[in-house]
Amino acid sequence: MSKKDVLLIANYWHMESEKASSRYRTFADILSTRYDLEVVTSTFCHLKKEQRKIEKLYLDELPYKMTFCYEKGYDKNISLKRIRSYKEFGKNVYEYLKTRKKADVVIVSVPSLSVADYVTKFCQKNNIPVIVDIQDLWPEAFKMAIKMPVVSDVLFAPMMRQANRTYARANVIMAVSDTYVARGKKCNPNAEELSIYIGTDEELVEKKTKGVVVDKPKDEFWVGYVGALGHSYDIKLVIDGIKRLKEEKGIDNIVFKIMGDGVLRQEFEEYARNSGIRYEFTGLLEYGVMMKTLMSCDVGVNAIIGTSVSSIINKVADYAAAGVPVINTQNCEEYRQLLVEYNCGISITSGDVHEFANALWELYGNENKRLEMNKNARRLYDDKFNRRKRYPKLMNMIDSLLK
Repeated sequence: MSKKDVLLIANYWHMESEKASSRYRTFADILSTRYDLEVVTSTFCHLKKEQRKIEKLYLDELPYKMTFCYEKGYDKNISLKRIRSYKEFGKNVYEYLKTRKKADVVIVSVPSLSVADYVTKFCQKNNIPVIVDIQDLWPEAFKMAIKMPVVSDVLFAPMMRQANRTYARANVIMAVSDTYVARGKKCNPNAEELSIYIGTDEELVEKKTKGVVVDKPKDEFWVGYVGALGHSYDIKLVIDGIKRLKEEKGIDNIVFKIMGDGVLRQEFEEYARNSGIRYEFTGLLEYGVMMKTLMSCDVGVNAIIGTSVSSIINKVADYAAAGVPVINTQNCEEYRQLLVEYNCGISITSGDVHEFANALWELYGNENKRLEMNKNARRLYDDKFNRRKRYPKLMNMIDSLLK
């Protein structure tokens, strides 16, 4: 009996040489064990902002077929050029779909909306079951960045219509959180639903951290942050909280470890330098080094500004996998409830320095509490964020569609 033909379309695809941990690469590895899988992605690498050198990607070694559709690319994440680039890529994917045999099931990611719009339109026209996977809410995320309510409502109205019709065509609304699934279901109450957190790959973490040694002085207390350094992240709040403990409690052994890069890195570094706290901006680290450093931290911080529309994001899976207690400023109710349910972190009012300093002081002075939260974080990881346990749920959904 021949395998069913499954098509996975994602323009945020990450080759192993580009990014160690990737949601869709893990999906592809798992799906290819049961189905005849083809991945369709872009010639343009979003992370590096450059065209891929496809001849150097060792595609013959992959257990699935890869097809690259041309995309011109863009320089800045928030730009009209990016939107035009995605529209071009979406058109090219649509043209490709017209040339290949009819797939049994199609999975397409959001963002981008343009690509998902074209793909779901094609699938509806050709009666192909389609799973829409929501990784980020567009245009809601763009509206948050612009912060001009009336103007942004008008400006992004076409994108909102695009999102709504994309979700309305889906047979299955899949997403990286229950919160995002609920957004899609507003447009399509009859769709099947599937929430699979981004998570991390346990085998990858073990492989990458094996043999990595992080030198942490015994008298230092490390506060760790992993991720982008952009407008959605409240790094200054953490700096201010550590500064307050230094000034009010005389604590001088807290070291803030910031692992990542982004457009505001220089501004954050200057702010930290002027604060008088101890800190290190490591830049982007190799995945194993990053995870081992995070495992060496006493506390992790999920420092997200209050207006962010993000839900269950990459870094919280890394924190759970590393087994660190979390101080959380993110307003996502779904994540806050997880921290309460598993007792592995403290959520505070977004932007409140006093609350942050109190939470840090509480964890700083209570090693037993940190150790308990460490165990609970690992339990949360195993229950909710372990890709090897959670991702096969997608195959169950595909099998259900095929029946």
